[in-house]
Amino acid sequence: MDAVFEAQFRAIQRRMAARGVTAEVAWTPDGQVDYVYEADRLLVIDEGGNMGRVRELLPGAEVVPEDRQRPEGDDRQPGNTTMLLSIENLEDGRRSVPEALDLLEERDGRARGEDEPPLASPNHVLHITRLCPAVEPEVPSGMPAQPWPPQRAPAEKAGRILIGIVDTGILEDLPHPWLAGVGGDVERIGPVLPSGLAHIEQFQGHGTFAAGVARCTAPDADVYVADHFAESGAERENVIINKIIRLVRDLRPQVVNLSAGTYTRNRWSSLGFSLFPHLFPDVLLVAAAGNDGTSRPFYPAAFPWALAVGALGPDQNHRAWFSNHGPWVDVYTLGEGLVNAYATGTYTYREPPRRPARQDFAGMARWDGTSFSAPLVAGIAAAHLAAHGGGPEDARRAVLDAARQERGLGAVLRL
Repeated sequence: MDAVFEAQFRAIQRRMAARGVTAEVAWTPDGQVDYVYEADRLLVIDEGGNMGRVRELLPGAEVVPEDRQRPEGDDRQPGNTTMLLSIENLEDGRRSVPEALDLLEERDGRARGEDEPPLASPNHVLHITRLCPAVEPEVPSGMPAQPWPPQRAPAEKAGRILIGIVDTGILEDLPHPWLAGVGGDVERIGPVLPSGLAHIEQFQGHGTFAAGVARCTAPDADVYVADHFAESGAERENVIINKIIRLVRDLRPQVVNLSAGTYTRNRWSSLGFSLFPHLFPDVLLVAAAGNDGTSRPFYPAAFPWALAVGALGPDQNHRAWFSNHGPWVDVYTLGEGLVNAYATGTYTYREPPRRPARQDFAGMARWDGTSFSAPLVAGIAAAHLAAHGGGPEDARRAVLDAARQERGLGAVLRL
């Protein structure tokens, strides 16, 4: 566990513990971080006798009460629902989630196809931290009043499109004109420090910055920023998919941007997000590819039906130093040196090498990461839908058709 990841994980762990949730790290055989998960819980899709099969193979596993699983008013039928099992009282004795899953698969004994989801999985923890913004926010040089990349000109004729930003909410009373048409769950900063400036918490402003980026490439779109990661910069897989389900069912966005994700056990696909294309075939999910400079699949971006976005450096001719990569990444666009809306207040750096330095911000920030490459592409996809109509595959194809194949890099979408 490197120093930056440890600083972020400990903050997430503390905040989740305050909600009664225990976050743990699974390790690879060589001592590296494998994935982050909720302790004592298994995630299962309630389909085809899966639940009964898992409970048969792991005696003592019990269903977590239903009111912790589904959004209010959720009427999904079995087969389109994730369920949690508690493994705190297994007859085989206390086991960690990785140990319980090893035992489950040994007893199950069935061969699993390459594209076949596992019988059960950890309840992974999705991050907006190291895995999506590559660094903490910085004050842009020259204190600019305009974003970079700049806002595009509105189209002469365009239909109304809504982009749903799954993030930390939207800051209040921002004066930036390019944020017209942006709304959502309010994110409040504070308390006020003796200096008279508000204290900016570690994960605050992320959703506002992402929304500003999306609005710059989709000036005709409406944007709604949900506060799905407001408490700790991370959330459990089952909780986040249920929040997204509520967002899509209530507001009907045509494009959803998720600047977060997770690595998974055995690199298998995410159980929770495997439901998304079945529940919402008319919605395009644009997802950040992650910031660990690895080719390891990062979910939900790595699903073939999602639009996975990696980052380019400032020259837009090279992959950003932090960007994840590989055949599962669909397109790369600018991810370093972006400037956009942020909080006004004082930020205390939490990660080495800057901690514990303080920095005052005045409503703008420079920020790097695939977190912000993704909403650039979400905006481009939304702008295509506003101008031409169509569905998620049309928008996806338009993005990829606009990209240029670069040898040794992949599909590059320059701004």
